[in-house]
Amino acid sequence: MLLSLVCSLTAVAQRRVTPVTTPPPVSTSVAKGQKEPKANDRTNVVSRTDTRGNVILVDTITGSEFADTIIIERPPQHIYPKLNGTTVGLNLLEPALRLFGQDYGGVDLWGQLSIYNRYFPTVTIGAGSADFTPDGNNFTYKGSWAPYFKLGCAYNMFYNSNPDYQFQVGLMYGFSAFSYKVTGVTVTDQYWQESTHFAIPSSSTSAGWLEITFGVKVKIAGPWSLGWNVKYHTILHEGAARSGQPIYIPGYGKRGNALAVGFSLMYTLPWPLKSAKTPEHTHDEAEHI
Repeated sequence: MLLSLVCSLTAVAQRRVTPVTTPPPVSTSVAKGQKEPKANDRTNVVSRTDTRGNVILVDTITGSEFADTIIIERPPQHIYPKLNGTTVGLNLLEPALRLFGQDYGGVDLWGQLSIYNRYFPTVTIGAGSADFTPDGNNFTYKGSWAPYFKLGCAYNMFYNSNPDYQFQVGLMYGFSAFSYKVTGVTVTDQYWQESTHFAIPSSSTSAGWLEITFGVKVKIAGPWSLGWNVKYHTILHEGAARSGQPIYIPGYGKRGNALAVGFSLMYTLPWPLKSAKTPEHTHDEAEHI
């Protein structure tokens, strides 16, 4: 009886065993028109790498070739060439404001070099002057014409898009050395009600400032474009002056105004001429890879 019970249990256990089958080997892809070697049989196979970085297996007996792996190339980080053009701009806003009666300001000319349509090293040269009487004050501030310079770099947020339309964020350093004087100062004696007039002689000084810029470029016709920009600036350093702090700094504007705006007419020169591939060529080459 014990022997029959053991035999019954053995039979039940054998009926619950699930057979395990080995899946067929996965064959590697074979190029069109090529003979596929036996799966997992690489006894007579050597490998090489083609010009595109694909690993090619070669059967040394039959001479047949097939691709072992295919490398999918990533699209290029920049679709525009390293040297993509030069833009020259003239700030029209301040000269226009002076024509309409503003008694301070200047004019500047600036240039940008386009690198990959992404980075734009920028240099600005200009000159400014002032001759105004501040509201509620009893003097006239006069600043003679003086040059100023700015140097920095802008970054195009849409660097892989059409370069005719850009949105740039930039950082600039500006510097100016200038002179100014105060005339027509009137002091009234409150007791005798008598007024005294005098002037503060010319004083020379300098100032340096930092600008954070936000600008938009829009093509209007051919190589001509228009641009608007907003600047937030702050004075970093300035020289001592015996007549007190200057009210107006060429290139910076009036002291106390943290924001300034500009409007420029631009002319863009492609450079180097006819040596750069266009984005369409780049895309076509990518499709054939």
